[in-house]
Amino acid sequence: MSDTSFFQRRGIVVKGVPVNIRKKAMRIIRRIEGGTPYWRLGGKRLQVDRNVVSLPVTYRWRIIARFEDGSIVPERILSHEAYNGYRKRKRL
Repeated sequence: MSDTSFFQRRGIVVKGVPVNIRKKAMRIIRRIEGGTPYWRLGGKRLQVDRNVVSLPVTYRWRIIARFEDGSIVPERILSHEAYNGYRKRKRL
């Protein structure tokens, strides 16, 4: 299975995300899907929207996930710069 199909099946856009970051993000997503609590992976809820969780992949990359029906559903992988812009947009 390619990492692209892994993300496509989950509806996660990975355009522009380096291969090494995608591989690490896959491991994190699998742990979330396996039941590991987000906080054990360093995840934090956003202050402006408590239904959104930010999970660190590396110092410069984040997975953004949302609570849906009691589960955490990853939505996108963002660079730190894009993540900061995402947080600012969420404040509006």
